[in-house]
Amino acid sequence: MANAISLTGTRISMIALPWFVLTTTGSAAHTGLVAAVEMTPLVLFEVLGGPFADRYGGRAVALSCDPASAVVVAAIPLLHGIGGLSFPVLLVLVGVAGALRGPGDGAKAALIPRSRRPRECR
Repeated sequence: MANAISLTGTRISMIALPWFVLTTTGSAAHTGLVAAVEMTPLVLFEVLGGPFADRYGGRAVALSCDPASAVVVAAIPLLHGIGGLSFPVLLVLVGVAGALRGPGDGAKAALIPRSRRPRECR
């Protein structure tokens, strides 16, 4: 259940962050850049995060990456609300969030028994 909640939050933010950029800037180029900056480190660090999960344990990696990612993502609306969210700052936050989600998602996928994994993970 916790994995489903985490995965849902990750997928929603993958849509919400570019949509936020599109509605606030009106720029398709900025929207695409935000999506790419979020996805590139997510994919890269999910692949490279395996050794961390092996060394420190999948549970420990997931339990450290998920809250850290949540804090980074929560900083985006907070900074926007106080007027401190420039586009370069947003790119950094989105990239860090993606980099944190990668190892966490990979570690959680390794923790789920093969017979209980969704079809996409097999």
